[in-house]
Amino acid sequence: MKKQIGWFILHEDTEFTNTYECAAWYENVFVKAGRYPMEVPDYRILHNEWGNEVYGHINMIGVVLPGVITSDEFGARFYGVPIGSYDNYKNKGKESSYYFRQYLYGVASAILHPKDSLYTSEKYTYELFPEYEAKNIKFISDFDGKEVNTWGIFEKN
Repeated sequence: MKKQIGWFILHEDTEFTNTYECAAWYENVFVKAGRYPMEVPDYRILHNEWGNEVYGHINMIGVVLPGVITSDEFGARFYGVPIGSYDNYKNKGKESSYYFRQYLYGVASAILHPKDSLYTSEKYTYELFPEYEAKNIKFISDFDGKEVNTWGIFEKN
């Protein structure tokens, strides 16, 4: 079950590339600027072996960006080498979608630190619904005992 937690805002028309199980296959999809639903798997509470609870939308956001194909490559291959001919534009103009995924800590980092996060882009931003918030999470590393930061998205109490 998925739940919408906000909007993925694409600021400019953009061409994305879908890739497939064969590394040489691809599909370029042109997507118009706009607001698209940002969804997560349902809220969960997990218990670890030390008795701690981890709660929240644990996983990734998913955004379906509908668009049209500009070109693709699904030609036959023999050991990775193209055989035969393939018209890269035969599907041009047909509807398709790009499936954008991002870890929740990346979304939270981009919301909390829009100027210096590794997950920030000039092409898109994230907007959470008012009942959700991005939080900075400090914890002590089991590896070296130092304080470490991560980020998460949580429902407001």
